[in-house]
Amino acid sequence: MIERYSITADVGDMIEAFKVEQLINCYTNRFNVSPTQTVSIIMTDRWGLRTMHDARWGLFPFWAKDSVNADSSMLSNKPFFERMLRKQRCVVPCSGFFGWQKGQKEKDSRAMHIVVPNRGVFGIAGFYDVWRNYSGQEVRAFTMITAPATGTMSQWQPNVPVIMDEEGMEDWLNPRISDFRSLRKHLEPMDSYRMRAYPVTNAVNDEAYESPDCVREIRPDFALK
Repeated sequence: MIERYSITADVGDMIEAFKVEQLINCYTNRFNVSPTQTVSIIMTDRWGLRTMHDARWGLFPFWAKDSVNADSSMLSNKPFFERMLRKQRCVVPCSGFFGWQKGQKEKDSRAMHIVVPNRGVFGIAGFYDVWRNYSGQEVRAFTMITAPATGTMSQWQPNVPVIMDEEGMEDWLNPRISDFRSLRKHLEPMDSYRMRAYPVTNAVNDEAYESPDCVREIRPDFALK
C-alpha cells in the first residue's frame, strides 16, 4: 500500500504541468504526506474548468481497504466507485512516493523515495467523493489508484501508483468521457526502469515528521533509525 508521498514542485510548475485554469487551493513543499491530511488535487469543476482544489487523502469510511489506495484491477467490481469513476475523477500531483525495502530483520528495513527522473512533478490517477458538511461547505476526499509494480522493483515494492502520461491525463479529466471501460488503457503501471528509488530516513514512518530530510538521499549505514 502507498501511504506516503511528497509534492515539492513550485506552484507555477504545477499549473503548467497540469494545465490548470482555476486555482482554488494549492499545497506544496510537502515532504511526507500521509492519509487523512489535506493536499491538492486536479479536477474538472461543474463548469468544465480544470481546477486545482483541496481534498483529504482517504475516502470515507477511512477504515475501508480502498479508502487510501484503489486497486486498478478491482475498480469495475466495486459498485460504490461507479459514480465517482464516471464523474469525479482527479489527478494527484506528486513529486515522489515512498516504499519500504525490507531487510532480513524488521529493524533493517529501509524507507525508499521513488521518483521519475527529470519530472519534478507528475500526476497519479485518482477519484474523489464530495459532500457538504454541517456548515454547508463542500468537502472532498480522494483515493489514488495503484497497480502491481513491474521489474526488479516488484521484488520489494508490491504496488505503485498509476502515473499518467499527458494523453492519459487529458482523457481522465475529460468530463465528456463517462464510460470507464474506455479509460482502463490509461491505468497501466509505469515500467520500473523509468523510475528511480533511493534510500531516505526512516523517520518518514512518523506522519508528524515533515522536513526536507524526508526526500534527501542518504547512505543507508548513516540512516536515522
